[in-house]
Amino acid sequence: MADDAHPGWALYDLGRLRANLAEIRRRIGPGQGCIVALKGNAYGHGAVPVARALDADGLAAFMTGSFDEACRLKSERLRTPVVMFAGALPAGMADLVDAGLVPTVVDRAGAEAAARAAPSGAAAPVYVKVNAGLGRLGVPLEAAEAFLAALAGLPNLEVRGLYTHLPFGDAHGRDWAARRLAAFDALLERLQDRGLSPPLTQARASACVAAGLSDRASAVCVGHLLYGLSPFADDSLADLSAYRPVLAEVGSRLIQVAAHPQGSDIAIGGSYGIRHSRRTGVAPIGVAQGLVRPVPGSRPEALIRGRRAPILAVSLEHMVLDLADAPDAEPGDEVLLLGGEGDGAIGLAELAAWFGMTPLDAVMTLSGRLPARYRDTRGGAAERTPLPGETRR
Repeated sequence: MADDAHPGWALYDLGRLRANLAEIRRRIGPGQGCIVALKGNAYGHGAVPVARALDADGLAAFMTGSFDEACRLKSERLRTPVVMFAGALPAGMADLVDAGLVPTVVDRAGAEAAARAAPSGAAAPVYVKVNAGLGRLGVPLEAAEAFLAALAGLPNLEVRGLYTHLPFGDAHGRDWAARRLAAFDALLERLQDRGLSPPLTQARASACVAAGLSDRASAVCVGHLLYGLSPFADDSLADLSAYRPVLAEVGSRLIQVAAHPQGSDIAIGGSYGIRHSRRTGVAPIGVAQGLVRPVPGSRPEALIRGRRAPILAVSLEHMVLDLADAPDAEPGDEVLLLGGEGDGAIGLAELAAWFGMTPLDAVMTLSGRLPARYRDTRGGAAERTPLPGETRR
């Protein structure tokens, strides 16, 4: 599972990814399209492997905010359109259009730049983002109808999508989102009456889907739920038990096991002249691999041979474990910080809490720091992510 030269891995389960998508589709019902958010390297899970796994599932679009990431996706010759979240200046629109991407525009200058970049005799496709109340980015809701009408007069431009974003984490936010969904619906009705409605519209994302809110848009855009992460600070807002984290396992191996006689020092654990003999193990995983030092007062653990072992210390590249309850452990044994089976299994929320992070923060922090493995339960095998420059087999 890991290279012997420096053992460590993060395992992502593509079967869970597909199951989460199936659950999302069950909840939103037939006739609703799904946009998959791949921003932040697919929330730390690997944009290219995630896109490969879902490309045949009839998605409305993949969306990302990174131009480099989007170009890698285009090089995969995916059948699903790749749409850019808003983030480009007007001067950069030509690069997006030339790369075969669908830009998001939030103002007239960006739309005109995209139109100028359109190939001769063709129209440049764009999405328009509306600020329906989040206050971060987009055409103001009250100006969106006039903005869409003005874009209809631009040559060489095709508005293929119209979307907004209404995230929330608590009951107060849910009530706010319900009101803003209604306002966005009213905009869609006005646009339809004027013959300006784009083929794809979207307002609901993971929080709205999980909380059971509805709208009249044609699609949803999912990120958190797809990767088995909660979008809420208050998890009483919805039952999320049907979704499983796609990050299934984080592990390393013991590289040394040592016995410390009574009276010896284990300074790394703050013990000098220990009262009882002690056995410890070391695994080469630490801050450099994405962990942080545990929250004071927490009791972080790892699994060794199916039994939990307390983590005594985390340093830059090593972790020291107490092997009192794993007396048969030896170098080469797996050390699981996440994963396992049965009652002893360590979940993502538990791991994140030990290190003072949210589950999403933990996934993002670990992303790219350890060799990535992908288990495809449909194919029954785990594969390693190709490194930059490698040929995909």
